[in-house]
Amino acid sequence: MSFDSLTLNHVTAEMSHLLIGGTIRHIEQVNPSTFNFKVVQSTQTHWFMLSAHAVHARAHLIQKPSPGQKQSYFADFLSTHLKHGNIVDIEQIGWDRILKVTIQPVSDEPVIPPCKAIITEFMGRHSNIILIDATDNRILECWKHIDDTMSRYREVLPGETYDLPPQQDKICPFTMDQTTFSELFPSPETTWKSLFSKIDGLSPMIAKEIIARADNSGLWGAYQQVIAYFDTENIKPQVLMDGDEPLTASPMPLEQFPDSVSQSHDTMSEALKAYYDAITLKENIASEKHKLNQALEKQKKLHQRKERGLQKDLERAEKAEDYRIYGELLLANLHNITRGQKQVELQNYYSPELDTLTILLDPELTPSDNAQTYFKKYTKAKRGFSQIQQLIAALEAEQKILSRYEIKLESSNTLESLQKFSTEFVENGYLKTQQKNKKQQDINEGPFRKYISKNGFHMYVGRNSESNDLLLRQIAKPRDMWLHAKQIHGSHVIIRNPENKPDIPMPTLLQAAQLAAYYSKAHHSSFVPVDYTWARYVVKRKGNVAGYVHYTREKTLYVEPAVPSTKNSIDK
Repeated sequence: MSFDSLTLNHVTAEMSHLLIGGTIRHIEQVNPSTFNFKVVQSTQTHWFMLSAHAVHARAHLIQKPSPGQKQSYFADFLSTHLKHGNIVDIEQIGWDRILKVTIQPVSDEPVIPPCKAIITEFMGRHSNIILIDATDNRILECWKHIDDTMSRYREVLPGETYDLPPQQDKICPFTMDQTTFSELFPSPETTWKSLFSKIDGLSPMIAKEIIARADNSGLWGAYQQVIAYFDTENIKPQVLMDGDEPLTASPMPLEQFPDSVSQSHDTMSEALKAYYDAITLKENIASEKHKLNQALEKQKKLHQRKERGLQKDLERAEKAEDYRIYGELLLANLHNITRGQKQVELQNYYSPELDTLTILLDPELTPSDNAQTYFKKYTKAKRGFSQIQQLIAALEAEQKILSRYEIKLESSNTLESLQKFSTEFVENGYLKTQQKNKKQQDINEGPFRKYISKNGFHMYVGRNSESNDLLLRQIAKPRDMWLHAKQIHGSHVIIRNPENKPDIPMPTLLQAAQLAAYYSKAHHSSFVPVDYTWARYVVKRKGNVAGYVHYTREKTLYVEPAVPSTKNSIDK
């Protein structure tokens, strides 16, 4: 594991040195699990990334990134709450793989808003990015929602209090003296698993490094050597390679890989970027090669089916000579055949044994017409035989092309060469170009339409009765605002209020009311009454039809149906 607690310790120091006091100017989503942050510090611009990837979760400084994907709801939520905020602290939580970045938001109001904090947990498939109110640790939003059906230890949901993951009872690596160490590990046969299970901050790789160095320095001496690299002044960032294979990024030399080649870097962030760039390139090559091999395999199976079909057609076409003989024999024996017969037995003059043939007849046709029918079948089959042979020859040529591609793909190990093959495969029809389906891209796929108000509040709109129920049961919190066209069939609208503000600004209320009016049966009217109340006063009674609710303490707005402009919509 390249991104362990020791690596995070050094990354935290690098980020603190450059980013504290800086202002977040932009947040960009790279892929579904990774976000880049642009920070301006005086006249300097820096970027850092936070990734909750199931395999490559990490954080570090980066150079100016390439454009990312379309912004998700979570990316927009982070931007709404953190953009233009100042970074006031960056810390690692204990020796866990947890990074906390505290931001002081800015506001035009005289009251200073409370600090927010982004907490990133780098824990494999359980990795998560969580935005909290730093004053009371209340979760405002998180990249991955975890309820009690997913974890019996803690819930990670908007509105809940943030709790650290379950802590393990381990010893701090800096509080041990040699006596304590010897009491903990008295056996010379101590394993890396024993070190890992008892000392905080050790990853499996660090524990294995202590064991690898113990042969020359003894276990205590090896431990002291490795622990010395926890000091940021002793860091020696590097990427270890086994040929073209990236092994790991490390803040120190690793004797457990004696045959590896080390590439030194100035900072831990640079080493991590180089390592994960190599890993990403390797994965992209493997993915591209897999895609092309699948396309080849699909074509090979298609050709096999075509070949079987052509062979059957060929067998039928090879009967052409039989049809000619049937016609000749019928013409030679017209005087022995009468109309109405279904078959006739005739001696085959073309066979050396002069055996008897049974020839089927159409009783509706004359003997002469039956003979002409067989001659027509002969002509058609003979012509088809030639065409089928041409198709078989063309198919064999294509199969040779596929075989050559198969050989070339086996030896191709660069992304550029594989992308060239991909272009050729599209031109040859082996691969289809990915064309976006506009209907499938309809306004934010999912059960709800989503918008952002002028004041930065997120607004959810139900699509149908089932969606309305889901919105009220699983999305809305007690301090969220609920709206609905008064006594008119329509969508439920929820204004998210994760900070539990006592009032929703009137511009936001009006926009949400316009949405409720627009997505109602009265959307053609000039003015529509829309009721609004806190979600805690909205109840769905047991047994009620889907979408029907009872609510109290409501107020009414009269609005013209409308939807926010595109720039205020995340429902695109």
